[in-house]
Amino acid sequence: MATGILKMLMLHILIEGEVSGYDIIKKVESITGKKPSTGSIYPILKKMKNEGWITGRIEGDKTYYSLTLTGKDHIAQIKDAKHEFITKIHQSIALANETFEDGEIQALMKDMHDFHRGAHSQEIEELELLEPLIREVALLIKKRVDREKIESILLKAQDELKKIG
Repeated sequence: MATGILKMLMLHILIEGEVSGYDIIKKVESITGKKPSTGSIYPILKKMKNEGWITGRIEGDKTYYSLTLTGKDHIAQIKDAKHEFITKIHQSIALANETFEDGEIQALMKDMHDFHRGAHSQEIEELELLEPLIREVALLIKKRVDREKIESILLKAQDELKKIG
């Protein structure tokens, strides 16, 4: 897992309140399905602590971490950047819609509009998983890749996802 993504997940977990490093590992695993190593979690915690984003409180043999005001400000900046990023994606999809007048792009536009109006935080996490896929599909459409190939691959992926659910 990329360090930046792991750091964002950790900040998201810390928003909920005080947690130990072990708690973070378990929550990241429950969100992603992959257990991060202690060798990836603790250096990030140390860096966030050195940057003043979090504090640590020792109780027994555990350290419990919580966000500082600086950390909360940083998260607010990330949310602003995410909003700007989503707005740019929406604008790109709108341009593709105008250019290609495509039903699927129109459906994507509606989904993005609904998302932009405010989905619940759990729904936002789930939709964030789709962002790289949406960008890739848009790029392929722009490159004029055979639409049936794209649809075929997406249907296969959908079938595979149904198998694990």
